[in-house]
Amino acid sequence: MKRLLARGRTAFCLLPALFFLSAIFFFSCSSKLNLSARENAVREAGRRAELWARKIKAQKAAAVDAFVQGLSERERLSQLFVINLEGDQKFWFVERVDDESQAQDAAGGKSSQAQKGRPLIPGGYIFFSFNIAPEPEKIAAFCDSVRDFARQENCLEPFLCLDAEGGYVNRLRLVAGPLPENEWVAQNLSLPDAACLYALNAAQLSALGFDLNLSPVVEVQSARNQKFLDGRSFGSAEQVVRYGSAALLAYKQGGVGTVLKHFPGNGEADPHVSLPLLEMSQEEFERDVLEPFAALVQAGPSGALMSHALVNVLQDQGGSQGQKAAAAIPASLSPYWIQEILRGRLGFKGLVFSDDIFMAALEKNGWPSERAVGAAIKAGVNCILMSEKRFVNEWALVKKLYKNDPAFKAACDDSVRRVINFKLDAGILQYDFAAGAIVPASKRPPVQERAASFCAAKKINEELIAKYEKD
Repeated sequence: MKRLLARGRTAFCLLPALFFLSAIFFFSCSSKLNLSARENAVREAGRRAELWARKIKAQKAAAVDAFVQGLSERERLSQLFVINLEGDQKFWFVERVDDESQAQDAAGGKSSQAQKGRPLIPGGYIFFSFNIAPEPEKIAAFCDSVRDFARQENCLEPFLCLDAEGGYVNRLRLVAGPLPENEWVAQNLSLPDAACLYALNAAQLSALGFDLNLSPVVEVQSARNQKFLDGRSFGSAEQVVRYGSAALLAYKQGGVGTVLKHFPGNGEADPHVSLPLLEMSQEEFERDVLEPFAALVQAGPSGALMSHALVNVLQDQGGSQGQKAAAAIPASLSPYWIQEILRGRLGFKGLVFSDDIFMAALEKNGWPSERAVGAAIKAGVNCILMSEKRFVNEWALVKKLYKNDPAFKAACDDSVRRVINFKLDAGILQYDFAAGAIVPASKRPPVQERAASFCAAKKINEELIAKYEKD
């Protein structure tokens, strides 16, 4: 009996411990079940969000396609051109096109049909120094006049761009805060201060009304291109990637698009004067072209600008057929460099720009504009850059090819879709979710408000550079 009582007391004493252990086991299992339920809920929410994002992306792509197809041929094909414009005070167009595609002078011409034609407005305008007024208010008002005219005429609003690389290649150097050349930046500024410099420049560009900066130059400096670049390069491959990435991200966060240039590089000759020839070994090609550009493409630049250089990659085995063919024509007209390397190997998805189609590198070497434009578009160029103010002849050529060559038509339509997508990114157009359509974006803030923002950014910009100049 005593033994039974002892066992009973022992069992009774163990009950709390057993209860405690059972409770731990129960709550542990319950916690695991709750955690598993939460994880499943998070995964399900993530899956639904991904499906929703895909759906919106597909709807947006369909809206872009519908928008492009809804454009007249006049407006659709004009998206492929980026040209210069008149004056620096108030915008006025210089060409009309009637329903029969007959060019007319904006001033009236010799035919009454000039008044029946519609304004021929390109996809974008590039501003040169003579388009830059001496005060920020006037520059902003001029940019607004371009947009206002397009809206009044029911034309697709063009994007506005310029070269603001730094140093002597900077159209705003007499108005905006100091923007040193790339070589100086890499040699003197810390990476955070370089990013700050480009963010301040982006703020000034955006305040004035510019959507895109044809910058930065991201060619690796070498003995073969040093004379041509003359301070426009950040320097070595490492410096190009580090400082180039800082510039790209700063402009992107500031709402200003960027363009990598010049792909795949330049030689010693100036393409404004003659045709550059760039020869490099396969090792140099990988190290100084492919690797830096591949890294910079990951930062999401809006565009890449093709050089007019003849590029020959020397290999012991003589190179592929594509490389051999590419060495015979300028890179800006080469499917190999644009489609196979830039888009294919490097995965670039932005806009491909030609360099100025009127440069001597092309015109004096068998590629006048009327031939170069068609070749460039066939090769994969999306935006034909022109220093001229008129483009109706080139537009008419594109229209003729567009009607008669299915492959050319497909290339044009692809380019127009890319331009429209850039205009969506730039805030020129916007996607109306409710309507499932592409519509014009709201107008920019008033000129005076933007001018105040410009001046504030300029002041900080000046202080930043002054700090380094004192040191």
